[in-house]
Amino acid sequence: MIFNLFRIFPLKKNRVSFITTKNASFESNLRYLADELKMRKTDDGKDYDFDFIPKDEFSFSNMKKLATSKYIFLTDNFFALAFMRFNKNAKLVQLWHGTGIFKKFGFDLLEDSQKKTMLKFSNKITNLIVSSHNVIDIYARNFAIDKSKVLPLGIPRNDYYSPEHLDPEYIRSLRAKFERKYPNLKGKKIVLYAPTFRENPQYNNIFNYLDIGKFIDELGDEYILCIKLHPNYNRFADKDNMINLEEMTANYNIVNFTEFKDEQKLFMISDILITDYSSVMVEYTLLNRPIILFAYDLDNYLENERGFYFDYRKEVPGRIVKDTDELVQVIRQKDFNLSNLKDFADFQFDYFDAYNSKRILDNVLEE
Repeated sequence: MIFNLFRIFPLKKNRVSFITTKNASFESNLRYLADELKMRKTDDGKDYDFDFIPKDEFSFSNMKKLATSKYIFLTDNFFALAFMRFNKNAKLVQLWHGTGIFKKFGFDLLEDSQKKTMLKFSNKITNLIVSSHNVIDIYARNFAIDKSKVLPLGIPRNDYYSPEHLDPEYIRSLRAKFERKYPNLKGKKIVLYAPTFRENPQYNNIFNYLDIGKFIDELGDEYILCIKLHPNYNRFADKDNMINLEEMTANYNIVNFTEFKDEQKLFMISDILITDYSSVMVEYTLLNRPIILFAYDLDNYLENERGFYFDYRKEVPGRIVKDTDELVQVIRQKDFNLSNLKDFADFQFDYFDAYNSKRILDNVLEE
């Protein structure tokens, strides 16, 4: 009701609102878009005035800014939109936070009551931006919008993978910065373990399945293991049987990057990614480096958790392993099964460049 009262103020065609969450990886698409916006002006020469508005910390000031914004970008579902009466000339653009298609999401997972609410705001979305023409149908269904509104223009955060950042000299420089802070990285190939969470606590305690000691004994001379846990790991973990990662880091030669916000830099310095059902594998294919799927609970995950939009066993861009012995063997023998990697990336992305934010703003802004 308060938001709708602010509709008495006129729309400002140079005002942009970025609706944010507290998740750093969700916000990255907005940050890259904001950087591109700083270099632009409206058709009458004004700079764009933009604000990051936390969706769970609204103030009167923020509601007025949102109500008078010509352009509104978001990267997550925001059900409050269903009850906000936006100016008919405002543009609401959904960037989403996932890349391509992987696990089921959106409408496919909602309960009936949630679907009714989503239908109330889905028709307010002007455009939905996706990574590839191949994923348009699935995104249109899961956001309950017409396919004509879904634009395969790329993912803003992929602008990070520019020729400058992919240059070997930049990567060496970036790695050197990490080594100054984490000296145990020196002289080792970096294996980044970035698992997703499971809703079942039994399978969410990942260190009951990954034998850190065996990994180090078998591979520690050449490789170092770096850990980045999902933000929801603690929420679903069995607290009584959860391994203390700080103690593990103190006892073993590993690095805990769970609180490190900029995961793209971790991708850039790593030599191998180990994950499971996390969509980070989609983005990591842009680097054309080995990916290992440590899916120790695959049968249970397929039967009881979200499910996928493709045949996991046949189409993932890397070797699937079920235990630490298989994991060690794949790394030692360099048996990475890269045959699916290029086809997987080509399906998920239409563009392999650093102009995603530019393309999006070229299509959305009325300059």
